[in-house]
Amino acid sequence: MIVDAQQSPFYAWLDHTAIRELVLGALDVSAGERLVLIKGLIPSIIDDMGEEAFEAFLDELRVKAQRYAEAVANPGEGRATRHHPSEPLGGPIIQGVAHPGGTRNPDRPGARARERQLEALFFDEIEDRIERSPNADDAGSIE
Repeated sequence: MIVDAQQSPFYAWLDHTAIRELVLGALDVSAGERLVLIKGLIPSIIDDMGEEAFEAFLDELRVKAQRYAEAVANPGEGRATRHHPSEPLGGPIIQGVAHPGGTRNPDRPGARARERQLEALFFDEIEDRIERSPNADDAGSIE
């Protein structure tokens, strides 16, 4: 298996151009309008991945917000001074999100390349499990 250490398989399948266009378009409206946009997406996301998986996603958003606030409050100090944990390994899949457990750790020996290998193995396992599932559309979040 050849693994791209620069890109997780959890993000390789995404239509990056379409997502970038959507994000840039959303940045053209006010913060309040962006919040309404997010609220408008919630029902369909919960329908697609389930309430429990959505709650786990909200936890990921909290971590992202906390780490961003720490970085802004401590410019130039780097990740070593952060108090909040890094984001979890894994990420989006068509059915929602999937995480093998653990968080990103750039200080780990072989750091990014090893994490990508673990994610690739987990991603392949998820795809196999979904293909075998009679209710593949109901997969939701996989931990």
